[in-house]
Amino acid sequence: MSPYLLFQVSGLTQELYQVIAGDIGRIAWNIYLALVPLTLSFYLFNKPRSRSVVWMIYIILGLSFIVGIKKYSNGDILRSVTEILRSLSGSSAIFLIIAIGAIAILMTLDIRSRLGQPNNRSISWWLGLLVFIFFLPNAPYILTDIIHFYDAVRSIQSVWAITLVIVPIYIIFIGTGWFAYVFSLLSIGKYLLKNHLDRYTNISEIILHFLCAIGIYIGRFLRFNSWSLITAPRELISVLPEELVGKFPLVVILITFLIIMTFYSISKFAIERPLVDPS
Repeated sequence: MSPYLLFQVSGLTQELYQVIAGDIGRIAWNIYLALVPLTLSFYLFNKPRSRSVVWMIYIILGLSFIVGIKKYSNGDILRSVTEILRSLSGSSAIFLIIAIGAIAILMTLDIRSRLGQPNNRSISWWLGLLVFIFFLPNAPYILTDIIHFYDAVRSIQSVWAITLVIVPIYIIFIGTGWFAYVFSLLSIGKYLLKNHLDRYTNISEIILHFLCAIGIYIGRFLRFNSWSLITAPRELISVLPEELVGKFPLVVILITFLIIMTFYSISKFAIERPLVDPS
């Protein structure tokens, strides 16, 4: 390999590393947030028959949390864990409590499901549903991260690097978030059908599309998160009434709602059509 070609490869590798290193924490954290409602849907609505699929999602959930938590301490996983363990207040402690609590709940529910104990609509079920609704917008929210794809493309000169590395990363990233959203809602549909409430499927999907559109606007433009109800409830409650009634937010929310509803309808049709008996 000539020195000139070696220099080009080295420079390209450095460019790719800088872009990927800068994006990987945000990508992993957003994947983690998108998979939270999907995981909850297993126990609230409908659990997949394949245990391998369930545990694969658990593994991705855990790995994305470990990688994504780096975002909150500028890069070092070991330092992230150390700071979280030392922290007695603030967002790090809250995330640690959420993670430990989620693991305990998942293990308990998985044991209950294997023992054949049904998850009735108890107080814990309704609390789980509330958490599900709060976190659900994080799944379609990933669609808006296409703006970061544009930034990544502008940072790299090589067309091959963009085509073979950056594009696949963002396809997997955005596809994972959308997969989590679609299958979370399909689980609701199966739950309603099982309980002879399928007449409410369409209206429930429309309501959730609209709530997600509002959640996406709040996250993308107002920069609040699902956990802001815990960490900054006063700020959230004081800002929302003023920020959601203007012409701009209403237009953005409506467009987002239409995009989500259209994409979901197409995805649902593509998934459910092969299941229909051609005869």
